[in-house]
Amino acid sequence: MSSPSTPDPIARLLAVHAETRARLQAYTDGGAPAAADFTALAAWIDGPARIAHDILERRLFPALIESMAGSDAVCLKGMTGGLAQSRADLDRRWRQATRPRDDAIPSETAPHSPADPAARHALAAWAEDTLAWLKRADEELLPMADRLLDGAAMAELAADCARLDN
Repeated sequence: MSSPSTPDPIARLLAVHAETRARLQAYTDGGAPAAADFTALAAWIDGPARIAHDILERRLFPALIESMAGSDAVCLKGMTGGLAQSRADLDRRWRQATRPRDDAIPSETAPHSPADPAARHALAAWAEDTLAWLKRADEELLPMADRLLDGAAMAELAADCARLDN
């Protein structure tokens, strides 16, 4: 557990996930946000959300597996490996399928973003799958990390989470 003088890294990661969920909700509610909203979403996904996912995969997942040293960590390895694989798929879909090309984003006067209905559908499907990924991480993995990681691992995680504030 983290000390009162250092930010709680688990709470920080949960906060990033909550912000990501809030930003994605507009895309799963059947709405068509404006181009400026999409630009803000893209900046968030490519910024703080990506940093948080990197922290999970590069710091938290290995720390969790290390915390189980001497135990049978097959289930934990399966969970973290599955989340990492799902994240890679979501990243690929974001880059290749749902991230519209510059010419697909309408002007500020146009009512919707991205302009192409197929792109909007792909974005909505990606958003739904991302929300499911966040739910798994928040409900299964992060509570486990809060219980299993020792003070040193939490301090390292907190140091990595400082990147979220930049």
